[in-house]
Amino acid sequence: MHTIQAILSSCPHQVSACHKAKALDIDQALHAGVPFTALGGKRVRCREGLLRFKLGSDWRLLYQLVATGYVPCALVSRQCFERELKRRRVIKAYNLQSQEKQA
Repeated sequence: MHTIQAILSSCPHQVSACHKAKALDIDQALHAGVPFTALGGKRVRCREGLLRFKLGSDWRLLYQLVATGYVPCALVSRQCFERELKRRRVIKAYNLQSQEKQA
């Protein structure tokens, strides 16, 4: 299980102190029971169970919804956000069927 401190310390990019503080505040508020929507979080439509929080204009903090609450997943730049979504995207059943017909 990842912690917010592990994600912030393992981030290869230089993240400013104000963005780190905001990430820690979001994590503490989620553990205190504050709804993610009140913190500015949004559900990621193409990936069920994934939430995103904006940390300024350059960073996105991703959380995963699990049975016990929220688990931090990654801190990614705005540019890498879409690539991260594509990596985590679930392949839909009708796409698999159409690929089988072509083969």
